[in-house]
Amino acid sequence: MADARRHHSTCVIGAGPCGLTAIRNLRAQGIDDMVCHEAMDATGGLWAYSADPGRPSVYDSAHIISSKRLSDFRGFPMPETYPDFPSHRQILAYFRAYAERFDLNRHVRLNSKVETAERRQGGGWRLTVSDADGRHEETADNLVVAAGHHRIAFTPELAGRFDGTQMHSADYRSAEGFAGKRVLVVGAGNSACDIAAALARIADHVSVSLRTPQYVVPKTVFGRPIDIQYRKLQKLPRAIRDAVLQRGLRLIVGPYARYGLPQPSAHVLSTHPTLNTDILEQLTHGKVTVRRATVSAEGTQVRFADGETASFDTIIWATGYVTRFDFLKDRRFDWSDSLRLPLYMKIFPVEMDDIFFVGLIQPLGCIWTLADYQSELVAHAIAGRWRRPADMAARLTREHAVDAARFRNTARHAVEVDFHDYLRLMRQELGGVRAAA
Repeated sequence: MADARRHHSTCVIGAGPCGLTAIRNLRAQGIDDMVCHEAMDATGGLWAYSADPGRPSVYDSAHIISSKRLSDFRGFPMPETYPDFPSHRQILAYFRAYAERFDLNRHVRLNSKVETAERRQGGGWRLTVSDADGRHEETADNLVVAAGHHRIAFTPELAGRFDGTQMHSADYRSAEGFAGKRVLVVGAGNSACDIAAALARIADHVSVSLRTPQYVVPKTVFGRPIDIQYRKLQKLPRAIRDAVLQRGLRLIVGPYARYGLPQPSAHVLSTHPTLNTDILEQLTHGKVTVRRATVSAEGTQVRFADGETASFDTIIWATGYVTRFDFLKDRRFDWSDSLRLPLYMKIFPVEMDDIFFVGLIQPLGCIWTLADYQSELVAHAIAGRWRRPADMAARLTREHAVDAARFRNTARHAVEVDFHDYLRLMRQELGGVRAAA
């Protein structure tokens, strides 16, 4: 392998929405010596739809679950003609218009995959990159990881033997080919319910298997997107706000038993609720059956935790992803089983000052809107305008304590944030930087 053939001040990994907004914010702070490596042949990340199951992509029926007015990049609103919840095609067009408007593509190398990124002695990074010219090395002073956390699918092991087809929701693309099939979707998150609702219109039977009771919330309330309605509560104290939300949900949705769903015992925002109106309708129409946790299989028969069994042709595991970046060889960045990530403000590792994570959050709301603010703070840090606090480790401990009190203590909630609380945190931190400038 040749010696380092190119050096940059900053390397951004991933040209999805978080990578694109990172480029824009870095340039706004005068950091123009940068490169963005994108492994695929186009920008847009998962929103660049592909029917190829080997390529990471949303499914064909995907729409955003946050409303368009709370999913904008700053200074670049979505078109007025867009619906409240745009499709993946509209969102991709919006991302590409954003890249064009701010001349971001000149920093992006397509079909350029970072195979490894290792920290050099004394700081900075050595990257092994594969592209059309082969495999070579590059170096960078700073590394911005914007590769997303929906990359490495998690599939639990199923006891026994299942003779049908198994796939992860990451490989699902459309309902085509499922006509007449009996399908079990394991999980009740946003992807699981989207897929189950779509398949209910064509498959012979669809079941959804839940290990833990899950809040399912309609996307619109009183004719308006629910995130817009929730924003109206932000001036209330948290305790009152949470109580209003809990009681309002009970009024709007009613008892979950009516849908065949188990009733969650935790508060609605201590978990990551599912926003899906369609699945509630499919449940009331009897098109989707709720099952308890999947335990084992024998042939085409699947056994559930309550002892019931049913026959299926296909199992779709909508069981989430592990938080790990295989190109980062330092095992400290393997957070597959972590309940809390060792990142101050979900961005900054305490022990390293030249690597930053943008978009490694899971809000009840839009990730890339918050990533816009995150990447501005990162840009200030690289430019030397934001200083790491001397007590960063202690602050991170307090941050973890707040998260543990607010959210369920599970790996799924390791990157959970409250959209509005986190937005206030970012604005406050950036306000301090701007005031000092």
